[in-house]
Amino acid sequence: MIAEMTRRDVLKTLSALALAETAFGCRSFGCGAARPKIALQLYSIWKIFWDSPEKILAELRAAGYEGVQFAGHKGKSPADLKKLLGDAGMIGMGTHVNGDVALVGDELRRTLDFYAEAGIESVVTPHAARKTADAYRKFGAEMGRAAEIAAAYGIKIGVHTAPFHFQTRLGGKTAWDLIFSETSPLLQKEIDVGNCLHGGGDPVAELKAGRGRLFCLHAKENDPTPNGVFGEKPTDGAPGVPWDAVMATTRSDESVKWWVVESEIIPDSLEPARRCRELLSAWL
Repeated sequence: MIAEMTRRDVLKTLSALALAETAFGCRSFGCGAARPKIALQLYSIWKIFWDSPEKILAELRAAGYEGVQFAGHKGKSPADLKKLLGDAGMIGMGTHVNGDVALVGDELRRTLDFYAEAGIESVVTPHAARKTADAYRKFGAEMGRAAEIAAAYGIKIGVHTAPFHFQTRLGGKTAWDLIFSETSPLLQKEIDVGNCLHGGGDPVAELKAGRGRLFCLHAKENDPTPNGVFGEKPTDGAPGVPWDAVMATTRSDESVKWWVVESEIIPDSLEPARRCRELLSAWL
């Protein structure tokens, strides 16, 4: 059962967003950056999506989502995916893959051919666990080479933040910093603000450091929360995501094309995704 988020909770969150706009002197992305589109990471509803993808995409479109980010494609062909999205009027803004497999060697071209045919805009890897600083740097360099090759396909390649990227420090640097220390500037930083905070990182500082290479931002509350809805307080007493500062920071960054909602606490319900989209509507 979905826990109640009271009207007072919603109004408090909306008020915070309005105050942020006033404090930072920037409303509706009027500081140079176009309004980003909003997508849902489909892992948020992994228990139900592939049971009736056409119906769910239509519901997401009706809720105000403009695109989706895949987390696997259930054996569907590129043509299947393109038709599925086209029929729903949705954009395939990206997908998550295992970069250690899909973005190296001969497999890289097969991956890019597949997703280019499907019309997917970006390919991101959340897999990057390593044991040494050199190994993290090597991984970043490999993904950077993939990003340069992918540019010819019109596809962006990125790395997604996990909590361990900020919990792991080697030689005085976080794993996240090591990945991007010796790589191509084309490699995108997909910063999951909830994961970053959960791992002890500062999401606002990371967004500032990633300026210019933030094709999409992963919008997720710091776990654990009752429903995974923005503004809910983590049940372990940890701080919530500072949404006002996150929004103010991204407003002037023209590289941010997408906000990707991720809310997998209740993966058999669309309700958390709807609530998150409603909150974003208050300031976009």
